[in-house]
Amino acid sequence: MKRLLILTPRFPYPAIGGDRLRIDRICRELAQHFSLTLASLCDDPAEMHLPPPNGLFARVERVYLPRWRSVLNCVGGLVGSVPLQIAYYRSTRFAQMVERLLPHHDGVLCHLIRTAEYARRSSIPIPRFLEMTDAISMNYSRVRKEVGGDWVKKMIYRVEQSRLQRYEKAIGAEFDCSFLVSSVDMDYLAKDFHRASPRYRIAGNGVDHQMFPFQFANFGTRICFIGNMTTLQNLDAAIHFASEVFPFVLSEIPDARFQIIGRIKHNDRRFFQGFESVHVTGEVHSVADAAKGAVVGVCPMRVAAGLQNKILEYMALGVPAVVTSMGLEGLTARNGTDLLVADTPEAFAAAVVRLIKDRVWAKRIADSARQYVEQEHSWPKVLAPLCDTLCRRTGMSAVAQEVSNRGA
Repeated sequence: MKRLLILTPRFPYPAIGGDRLRIDRICRELAQHFSLTLASLCDDPAEMHLPPPNGLFARVERVYLPRWRSVLNCVGGLVGSVPLQIAYYRSTRFAQMVERLLPHHDGVLCHLIRTAEYARRSSIPIPRFLEMTDAISMNYSRVRKEVGGDWVKKMIYRVEQSRLQRYEKAIGAEFDCSFLVSSVDMDYLAKDFHRASPRYRIAGNGVDHQMFPFQFANFGTRICFIGNMTTLQNLDAAIHFASEVFPFVLSEIPDARFQIIGRIKHNDRRFFQGFESVHVTGEVHSVADAAKGAVVGVCPMRVAAGLQNKILEYMALGVPAVVTSMGLEGLTARNGTDLLVADTPEAFAAAVVRLIKDRVWAKRIADSARQYVEQEHSWPKVLAPLCDTLCRRTGMSAVAQEVSNRGA
């Protein structure tokens, strides 16, 4: 069996959060074709001893990179052209470890551009792959428009966005193949190149249909938002809904409630306590359990890149979703059939109200949505292009059809 080295900027277990969940699912698919070695940076001493899933990796290597060191890296990185995201994860010990491991493997997969430098600068001739997930520079270009009058943040985002854009475009040419979750991200990075560049492929996000069972609620007034609230994109979306959209909903349905599910900072939790009928659940062990009984799931994204996992989770759970056009990017779900799309506060609220009041219609949306994610977003199916590419480039036979059939 061929040997594949996986580089991650942080230890991916427990697999909670979008980036950790994605690399875990990628590893589970690749483990069916490769013997995997995981090499991770850890910013918490406890992570140096956390066990990975049994049998998934043949070998696990870790290097401790304390946060204070990463902060110093960023301070030093203010001068120069390297993105601060790259500087933050710079470690001489990790670079030495990667250089030691590479000769014993048939390929290397870097998770996110944060680890790209460790494979990029090596002279060892093995296939190199980059799992970018999102076009971060596109996200930053959107974030700059939403930071209000804070000129310091605007300056930081402008400088970092410019660095990221140059870096992301350059790095793609130095790997055998780079993977992104949606055509929107790929088009953004490939717009100065040929559209069908073989260096980029789409490997979307999926949803575990057993972890997110169909649980449509026949009645109720609870609206849920699922997301990591420590990210600007999700925090902005939740604040926008609570302040600009939810008042319209309350005017029609006075007993409506808005529930926020996901990791959140203490100050932000206190901030939401100032809104009427808004409840913060916070980080939970089971999102499905926390969302049970919700009648509508919302994704009012105004700043985003990539594919929104929360929409796939709503659809799998049977919670009819209302999303913005930006939130829908990367999905082929049909407006009015699988979900509802609205971009103004009034239209968004009207869609939410209709779903709450007309549960027969809402059930049709929920049924169609579940069918959509089962057919289009099983993990084996969406990751088939990635598995197929890595197998081909490392001298193995193609596996895309086999993987796709397994996810059907």
